[in-house]
Amino acid sequence: MEYHCSRCHARFSASADAALSEHGSSAVHCPKCKAEAGLEPVKRAPLPMLLFAAFLGTAVLATAVSGLLSLASSSG
Repeated sequence: MEYHCSRCHARFSASADAALSEHGSSAVHCPKCKAEAGLEPVKRAPLPMLLFAAFLGTAVLATAVSGLLSLASSSG
């Protein structure tokens, strides 16, 4: 499983059976800063967020194309 350290912002992999325990000896820790707290599992972006990003990108592209077309039609 891949983790993200909220202290030094490093991404690293740890074994799937390693548990995030507070006082256990098998606790997962960041290899860069050795922090044991603030480790978050890395997840992919949710589908609604990806769809909104696609919608926003399409809107920006449509605005840019319509602006270019209006400039081209008014100058010619």
